[in-house]
Amino acid sequence: MAISVAAEPPVRPTTARAPDLCQAALRAMVIWPRLDRRALARCGCDSARIASYVSRRTRMPTRSIETLLNRS
Repeated sequence: MAISVAAEPPVRPTTARAPDLCQAALRAMVIWPRLDRRALARCGCDSARIASYVSRRTRMPTRSIETLLNRS
């Protein structure tokens, strides 16, 4: 006697997630992976604000961080 079971992936409930990050914030996450994603989202796409946030957690000056974030 054979038993057939339809296997479907579990459906995850949709939740309110942080908005998508801009290029500067994504670049910051790549360079400094332990940054808080929500804090970066609060900075918006302003690279100066992101650089100020990152500089509080590193020893790099704000101008250097801003240069790294704006580099294409």
